[in-house]
This record gives sequence, C-alpha cells and structure tokens, in this order.
Amino acid sequence: MNRPPSNNDAAEQLYRLVVEYDRRGDVYNAVKLCKRLARMAPDWSVPFAFLSRTYRSRLEWKPTFQYCLRAVEHNPFDENLWETLGIAATALGEWETARYAWNQLGFHFKPSAEALHLDLGIIPLRLNPATQPEVVAARRINPVQATIESIPQPSSGRCYKDLVLVENKPNGQLYQQSKKLPIHDELQLLKSSNWHTFSVLLYTDSSADVDTLANLCLSANLGFDNWSNATRFFQPNLHRNVAEYFDQAIFGKTEREVFLVAMAAKQVKEVEKVLATWRVITLRECGGVELLH
Repeated sequence: MNRPPSNNDAAEQLYRLVVEYDRRGDVYNAVKLCKRLARMAPDWSVPFAFLSRTYRSRLEWKPTFQYCLRAVEHNPFDENLWETLGIAATALGEWETARYAWNQLGFHFKPSAEALHLDLGIIPLRLNPATQPEVVAARRINPVQATIESIPQPSSGRCYKDLVLVENKPNGQLYQQSKKLPIHDELQLLKSSNWHTFSVLLYTDSSADVDTLANLCLSANLGFDNWSNATRFFQPNLHRNVAEYFDQAIFGKTEREVFLVAMAAKQVKEVEKVLATWRVITLRECGGVELLH
C-alpha cells in the first residue's frame, strides 16, 4: 500500500515531518518519528521503505533487512525495495531470501539456503568510492558480491582476493580500448583474504620483461599488477577527471627505466622464488621485496 489509510491524515502529516527532518540532516529525529509512523500505519509501506533506506546508507544490514521485508510485504512492485532486500539478505547470509529477492529483478536462481557462488565475469570495481576512489578488477560471484582480482594500493585497506559487497547497479563507465565497461561501487568489505601485498622495483626499460614476470606469477598462482602504468598515465595532477586515487608514497619511487610492480602471495618466499626465476630468464635485476599489507 503506497498511501496511508484514507482516514489517517495524521500519518501523512507525520511523514512530511519525517522528510523535513531528513532533508535538514537530522537523521536521529527522522528515524524516531518514522518508527512512530510505522506503528501508527502498519499497513503502509512508505515508513518501512524510508527506514530500510536509512539503515542501508549506514550499512546496518539487520534493521535494513527487517524493515525492507515489511516494505515489500505491502508494496511488492517497487524494484528498489527488492534490490535493497537482496543486498541486505546477501550481506547477512540469508540466502533463501536473497535468492527470492534477486528473482524478483529478473534472475533465475533456484530456491535454496546455499550461498550463491557463481562466475559472472570480471568487472571494474571502485573501492572506497566516497573517500579515496580506486578502480580495480574484481570477479563478480553473485549480484552483489565480488572478489578482488587485481592488487589494490595499500592505502585502500584492501587486498588481493578480498570478498566485498558491491552495488548491483553500476555507477559510471570505464573506457578500455574503446569499449565501455560499467563500474560498480564497493559497499563494504565482507571478508579479508590471507594474501599479502608486496612491491618490487624491476630494473628494466622493457615491458616484455614485465610481461615475463606477469606470466611467471600466473603459473605460480600469485597475484600481479604493473603499478607503473598508473604512475605514468594516471597521475591526478595531470588528469583531473580520472576517478582513481593514487598513493604517492608508493608511486613517487619510479624512474623512466624502472618498473614498480605489485605481487600478491601468502608467503614472501613464494615471491622471492618467482623473482629468482625472472632474473635468470631476463638477465635483469630487481630491488628488494617490500611487504606493504
């Protein structure tokens, strides 16, 4: 029900006051009044929808889940409510509800209490979108969960293979070789991985040598990123429209004939073994391995 009972003008007036408090940024009183409104008009979806949106913005998933359930009970035609319910249910591991919610938005998941762990492809993912945005590659495993597949900068607080909660709908586009790729925003870190981030300087002017190291890492099941690409082409002072934030404490190290690369491993000896092989193959040298995260 999208409108309060026809004889309940007080409920409508109270909701206007809720909206006014919210507009002023007084979330405390907006929520307090909205809870009173929900008790006054328990068959009206609007106060429950407002409360679910508010708690979602604060990443408080239990109240988001509970209020969204009440909202869709009285208004099952609002796609935004189903999306919010799907996100909250996924964050809480309420997989039966999550599957049901996503199916209302066009997915076709079988009813089950099992977690959704699929391979929906690689997406550009914007970490820390409200503070220090950084775009990385991530593998989407269900509508709103992804594992990070490239190596984030240490200032991001994220690591290779971290599990993150992401927005279902993209927010912007990334152009890669004249292709438009939709960017999804991170909502929250769900589970930290046990992978560490290491950096090393490669003393070479050849990108082929960097590719050799990338292939060696792939064969050894280690993560790899060429951070020099960011240094050379995406410096914020040169390209103001680029959304990514770059950690100048790391990227200030490089010179023209030096590549700064990142490697992800569970133990430093795995990194050192791959680098030893790389030196034999390329006849090049590298700096010491630095643990960053």
